[in-house]
Amino acid sequence: MKTLKIWRIAFMMLAAFFLASCSSDDDNEDKVEQVTLYVSAETGTYYDLFDAKGEFPMEGMQIQEKGETRWRCVSFLTITGFTYKRGNEYELLVKKTTLANPPQDSSIIRYELIRIVSQTKVE
Repeated sequence: MKTLKIWRIAFMMLAAFFLASCSSDDDNEDKVEQVTLYVSAETGTYYDLFDAKGEFPMEGMQIQEKGETRWRCVSFLTITGFTYKRGNEYELLVKKTTLANPPQDSSIIRYELIRIVSQTKVE
């Protein structure tokens, strides 16, 4: 009788462990939100994912999400539907998608232009 009780307790603990270790479905869904994105009039340089030694710098636009303090340099093609013009500062409303399962060779974040809030020529 005592052995049966121990087996029941062990089985319940094992079942609880398996149930607790299951990941939720929320972890496998993309996160989509609207954010304000600032684009600098100045360009910068970045390095491709496959340029491990940093030998081939590439020119790109500098972006910053509202609330961030640092600029990031990204490809001119990073924001779908947006064409960057040198010498202009932009405030954009974009759809930001954080991919739950991104491809190995790309960013986990995708931006899609909703609208240009403002565009200012900087001389």
